[in-house]
Amino acid sequence: MTHPPQPKFQLPLAFGNERARVDHDPDQLADLVSRAVPLRDLSPRHPAKPFLHRAFHVQAASLGITAAAHSPLHGANHSGSKAVFTLPIVGEKRFLIDGRTHRARAGYCALFLPGEAYSLETTVCSGVMFSLCPKDLAAVASTMAGPESKQSFAPINRPIELLENHPQQGKMLALMRRSLQLIDLAILNGPCVPKQLGLDDKLQRLMALLIYPQLTISPVSGQICLEKHQSDSFEALLEEIKKDLHGDWTLTRMERQAALSRLELQQLFQSAFGCGPMEWLRHQRLCWARLRLEEMPSLSPNALSLQCGYQDHKRFLRDFENLFLSAPESFQLESEF
Repeated sequence: MTHPPQPKFQLPLAFGNERARVDHDPDQLADLVSRAVPLRDLSPRHPAKPFLHRAFHVQAASLGITAAAHSPLHGANHSGSKAVFTLPIVGEKRFLIDGRTHRARAGYCALFLPGEAYSLETTVCSGVMFSLCPKDLAAVASTMAGPESKQSFAPINRPIELLENHPQQGKMLALMRRSLQLIDLAILNGPCVPKQLGLDDKLQRLMALLIYPQLTISPVSGQICLEKHQSDSFEALLEEIKKDLHGDWTLTRMERQAALSRLELQQLFQSAFGCGPMEWLRHQRLCWARLRLEEMPSLSPNALSLQCGYQDHKRFLRDFENLFLSAPESFQLESEF
């Protein structure tokens, strides 16, 4: 599916859309993009025409995320230690690597590049670029597979094209786009995504599932045989989380701490609580929030939502009401009598 060219100020950004200004200077765009990749050239494809661009960059822990929309351009980079994952929204990017062209095209294909040098040519384009360490991504994949896994997860050293119409890949790419919608809520006070949001872990796990397809293979029986030591590790993990309920818990941190694979962790939570790990964690935090409201009637629900790890106050209210069938204010009123 292709998209017709649009005026640059109308091209959407996945985040920072209201904050990114229109600029005519390609050097400004090159300066921002160079925070993610080691550029050695960026120039307009049509020098006689005005060059327009809008861009916004945030940092989520070690993961750099850049949203950009721009006129057609040429570019080139040096090889480096960072991989690039490009997710197009409008238009097409063509990367030339070792004499072969790889395309990232809106509605058709996203692209993972492990860090080698390339030249780049684009149409009128809008999209998101992630910058990350391939070794970190391989480590996330190994954690998800678990210490008992016999699979090997070395850093990827070749470009990988990811198709939107592939059943699993398309689902993961859609989840990545939805995750990016959290950024605007998270960066009200600065260019860094708060650590407690766990956005870097969520996005890297989705990338790992995309480029290491063996992670998506479930046991034929649908069940995993768990040893007693794994159940003991699970119980120890629950205790640790309860002691540090508002810590920066992510799925990857839980898996590493309990020495469990993602499938083992999911199965243990489903068996014990009928839900996934993050849903259980939200439930624990909401129960804590109810107790806090009963103890401190003057506490602001908005402040409480931040303590519970919510960036969206409305979602906190919705989840609270769904769990307790009452708004937070009702518990404050009850505690006054």
